[in-house]
Formats: sequence, structure tokens, C-alpha cells
Amino acid sequence: MGKKYKLMLLLLLFAASLSPVYSQDDFREKLQEIKLEKLTKKLDLDETTKPVFTDKYKTFSEDMRELNRKRAKTYKLMTENIESGNGLDSIVNQLLDYENQIEARRDDFIADMKTILSAKQIAKMIVFERKFNNEIKKLLKQYQKDNKKEKPFRDN
Repeated sequence: MGKKYKLMLLLLLFAASLSPVYSQDDFREKLQEIKLEKLTKKLDLDETTKPVFTDKYKTFSEDMRELNRKRAKTYKLMTENIESGNGLDSIVNQLLDYENQIEARRDDFIADMKTILSAKQIAKMIVFERKFNNEIKKLLKQYQKDNKKEKPFRDN
């Protein structure tokens, strides 16, 4: 990722941490704009394909975010119920169902992309996504590390 985009992301993180008005959704939306801008350039999309791709990609991202949220919630519920054993069969089944839905949604998305992108563009998209997401994780970890504040010692 270019230095310009890294700097933009760091500024975005900084603004998000300072401003209570700057919500997580605002941050996510701005991050997606940056990601889509870079991705559409990387794929060298024409003016006809770009809006179609962008709409499909946004829909896919929203679906995946919701499924991942449900999966995480179910995983947390499973973790909380391991000791008691309450309802674990249905919780495990629900978790597996979310995993299957995620995989099916990915398959559907790639099949849909084959109607507007070449195999090379799809491969570029997959590689770009992985690199972009890893870079974001790295930047977030670094930001958190750099901004950890030690609690002052209090003598009570």
C-alpha cells in the first residue's frame, strides 16, 4: 500500500479516536471508500463496469460483515456455555450454519464477478483484498501499541 494511503488511514484512525462524533460506521465507510478506490484502479475497470462492480462489492461486504457478526456472537455464546454444556448442540450447529453461509456467499460473489471480470481481475481482487486487510490489521495493531496509555499510579 502506498505511503499516501497509509498516512490517510493513520489520520483516519487518529480522527476516529479523538472525535466522539466520528463513529465506527463512519470509519468503516471511509475505509471502504479508500479500499474501493484503490481496488477499482488496480483492476483497471472501465466507466461501465466500475459502478456495477462497486454496487455488487458493497452488497457483498455488507452481507459478509453481518454474517461475521452473527458468527462471532454465536462463538461467544458457545464459549460462555462450554462449562455448563447448555444448548451446545444447537449452538455448534448454528455456528456451522453461519460458516456454510459465509462460504456460499463467497462462492456466489465470485460466480457473479465472473460475469463482469476476467479471471486475472478476480485473482487480482482476491490478492488485493488479502494484502489490504493484512495491512489494515498491521496499522491498527501499531496504532493501538503506539497509543496505549499507562494508567498513572494512585496512592489511595
